[in-house]
Amino acid sequence: MGFALLEVRQPGRKPLVIAVQREVEFGRDCDGLLLLDPEVSRRHAVVRLEGETLVLEDLGSTNGTTLNGQRLQGPAPLTATDVARLGGTELRLVQEQVLAASPVATTGSRETHIAGSAAADVVRAREVAPGARLTSIDAVASVAQRETFDAHRLQAEGGTVTIVFSDIESSTELAVKLGDTAWFKLLGAHNQIVRDAVRKHHGKEIKSQGDGFMLSFPSARSAVRSMIDVQRKLADRAGQEEADEIRVRIGIHTGEAIADAGGDLFGRHIILTSRIANLAEGGQILASAITKEIASTGDFKFGEPRQVTLKGIEGDYTVHEVLWRDT
Repeated sequence: MGFALLEVRQPGRKPLVIAVQREVEFGRDCDGLLLLDPEVSRRHAVVRLEGETLVLEDLGSTNGTTLNGQRLQGPAPLTATDVARLGGTELRLVQEQVLAASPVATTGSRETHIAGSAAADVVRAREVAPGARLTSIDAVASVAQRETFDAHRLQAEGGTVTIVFSDIESSTELAVKLGDTAWFKLLGAHNQIVRDAVRKHHGKEIKSQGDGFMLSFPSARSAVRSMIDVQRKLADRAGQEEADEIRVRIGIHTGEAIADAGGDLFGRHIILTSRIANLAEGGQILASAITKEIASTGDFKFGEPRQVTLKGIEGDYTVHEVLWRDT
């Protein structure tokens, strides 16, 4: 069964991407995605996947639902060029085509929602099919590949750039266990730790979505140092009384900042790094062979080489675990 990606922008909150597999309601007190928007009704609107078309319908809300500024009078298809509004909340289809559910090798977590027809399907991640998940790393990579970056600003000497992807393991279970208020407080603590480490080591936050980050660094060594700092800060926090443990999965890869005539960074290294991150477990940093080779000139320790296959990329690749507890 396929799914469509829908971006949800609520006032005062970071954008969220949900993957609609069957249908999902929106409202302040509904069996779907709960919105904090005061202009939204208890059961405001619903989107449903009909074949390869995402259809939007108002559920008799007080303030109504608009599509491109026009109030909905009945069900209407939602395309990639449309903007729907529920009170102050905005809905946009992330991409025109419906995606097929395909396996993703991860046990991770996700701020991206896979939305079905019941409330249980609309937590921060749900399986699209047995063994299939869309992770926060996937969501950030998907958005990043649709945008352009100035490769000349990202690259270091020698024309390389080191990319990092990360997200929180089992954020689904954490979110359900803690509830929205405590979960967003925990998420805020995680995000602050990541951003502090990135600034300290002169990295750049390229894209973030929920608990997922895409980062770039001018060198492999600065990327590894930064992510070691993240893991250590999170480990220290977990040792504090009454602190909920945050286990983060991290992937690092270094490649050429290949640019076209417009100076845009191409997506191959983005895809490769995201696939490496999706192989990591909570509390683990995985680095590509080239990152390990470059960073080995520093005072870092790496695990034994591990041969892996990366979803959607031909051939075998070698990754190494960064032994941050021993470094």
